[in-house]
Amino acid sequence: MKYKLLQLASLLLLLSFGVFGQQDTTVYIEEILVQAERSNDILQSNISASSIQLGTPRDAGEIFKDQAGFGIVKRGNYAQEPVLRGFKYEQLNIMLDGGTKSAAACPNRMDPAISQISPDEIEKVEVIRGPYSVRYGATMGGILNIISRRPEHSGGLKFKGSLEGGYESNGSNLFSNLHLQTLHEKYDASFNASWKDFGNYESGSGQEIASAFKRVGYSLKLGYNPKHNQRLQLSWRQGFGRDILHAGLPMDADVDNSSMISLDYAITSLSPSLLNFKAKLYGSFVDHEMSNKRRPNVNVVNSVSNTDATVIGGRAELSLKGGTNDVLFIGIDANSTAKDGTRHRIVYKNVCTVPPTVFETPKEFDDLVFQDSKVDDMGVFAENRLRINEYLVWMTGLRLDIVTASIRNPAADFLELYGGKIEDKTDLNLGATTALTWKKGNGPELQWAIGRGVRSAEITERFINHFTVGMDAHEYVGNPNLKPEVNYQTDLRVGKDFKHFSGYVNVFYAYIENYISAYVDSTLPRKYMPCMEPKFAKRFTNVEESFMTGFEAGIMVELLKKLELDLNAGYTYAQNVTMDEPLPEVPPLMVNASLFYKTEKINTGIKSRIAAEQNRVAASFSETTTPGFSVFDVLFSYQPIKILEIKISVTNILNENYAEHLSRPYKNMDSQSLYFEPGRSFNLGVKLMF
Repeated sequence: MKYKLLQLASLLLLLSFGVFGQQDTTVYIEEILVQAERSNDILQSNISASSIQLGTPRDAGEIFKDQAGFGIVKRGNYAQEPVLRGFKYEQLNIMLDGGTKSAAACPNRMDPAISQISPDEIEKVEVIRGPYSVRYGATMGGILNIISRRPEHSGGLKFKGSLEGGYESNGSNLFSNLHLQTLHEKYDASFNASWKDFGNYESGSGQEIASAFKRVGYSLKLGYNPKHNQRLQLSWRQGFGRDILHAGLPMDADVDNSSMISLDYAITSLSPSLLNFKAKLYGSFVDHEMSNKRRPNVNVVNSVSNTDATVIGGRAELSLKGGTNDVLFIGIDANSTAKDGTRHRIVYKNVCTVPPTVFETPKEFDDLVFQDSKVDDMGVFAENRLRINEYLVWMTGLRLDIVTASIRNPAADFLELYGGKIEDKTDLNLGATTALTWKKGNGPELQWAIGRGVRSAEITERFINHFTVGMDAHEYVGNPNLKPEVNYQTDLRVGKDFKHFSGYVNVFYAYIENYISAYVDSTLPRKYMPCMEPKFAKRFTNVEESFMTGFEAGIMVELLKKLELDLNAGYTYAQNVTMDEPLPEVPPLMVNASLFYKTEKINTGIKSRIAAEQNRVAASFSETTTPGFSVFDVLFSYQPIKILEIKISVTNILNENYAEHLSRPYKNMDSQSLYFEPGRSFNLGVKLMF
């Protein structure tokens, strides 16, 4: 803890130099594409705050559930993770406010990076579907940029805010949020705080699902605009999770604390040829404690794991005008991710003897979780956007990452497994992309993109040592010699806007070399409770050849004035060619539909999610087929006066009993079960605005 405080103090010192080193329209720094580039976005879509807040999601991961091409990995009712097509975890480049990054401290991902921001403070999410930008770190499968609320300057000194609270019947869930903002021509400050206390919910069949959690968090954003074309911004946020049940994992999270800090500077219109300069420094610090104290095996072994993750990084970018129709972005970025932790076990009995041996004095052990490991990444990039003519834009990008991984406290058996010495490993990763966007007048817009995205293995894949971190019951062992994954992807998108109708179709193909997976190694017997099944551990390894292909499509129709129909669908076919089986954890065919009536005071409608059966599963991961389902929600929002909004909804109105394909089944629980979704719930929310 002392070491992390020193790191934080050092980072704050760096930030202070950044503030005092800089000495009349506001410059926003959170978005990954500046306003002038909007017509040139490559395969980008946005998720708006209005769609997020109407549904009151539990965490930031849940907001992707009804987006085309997405699925959600669910291990509990909190800290859900998005899967885009078949890309997941570190295969997705997830960032906050245009570059701030974090990492999970839990080896089982109870606290993924996306869970460390509250959905109440999100203004929108930008999504790029593929390795089609080189400007924001190494990107293999796509980019998710989560943009927090920003000031709305309109001159003069202003103060405004909102207070919201609500209740959900299924689980007796309580939630609240406070947002405050003060604005001046040159200064602004915003504060956001949220609180959630959720209980165990019931599935459609009436089964109680272990899903309770408590979380409180806050964020503070301070901005200073020294001139009309400059902005300096300091952001600080903390989140505190307690008693988070994860029935899909062997343990539950007792404590999860996260802190994130960032300092951003941006200046525009430096000269006719120097358009913009942006710089960012950030740090993320996560402490995590989990145990099996609520689980049936606690009378055999009492396990408590304390782990931490630290990410420190920064980026700088300059945009240059090369000609009348040419913009070049050049820059550098770097980040360092470090993880460590220990699992303390008190063993009361040896269940591998017949009968089990009860120890008069319990035996105690300490197991190294991440073995004090880190991964450093430094990248340089150049991305050019050329308007060839009034109809055609050509984008090209090139990126080089130097990635170095090291282990500083290896366990003796892990060291022996790899010859008694584990050297630092350095990867040189080259990413590239090119894309054409064509649009003539009111005709259709055509986009074609090709990209090469590269991802080096993360810490768990390299250095975990006999921990059950997968979707099956195997222990997993890391591999320091993993090669980087390489994704060669192409997307073709056609879209058209009419007066009362718009639609699009997007098809893609991704060929992946050295896909990182894990397979049973018969030379690695189970380390803990060796008499139990499965007898052998899995070792992370590279799959030589795999691919994904599929589509997303959507339409929006204005049926009547103020009555809109929105329909989208997505499907991915993913195959491990080398092992001749499907890739694991791929969402099924999903169709999302909504019909909404919107006026100045009323926003009401019905939403549906329809999933097909997923029968393409990876047997090597004990993945099972999942039946399809249809779920319907009714939502109503009414603003009788300017300062008051009332939200009423009934979710899962037909009380469907169903489980998402990507949800983990029960592990180490009193009974075996799928992780079923909530049944019918009646929900009420009230929001005061001032």
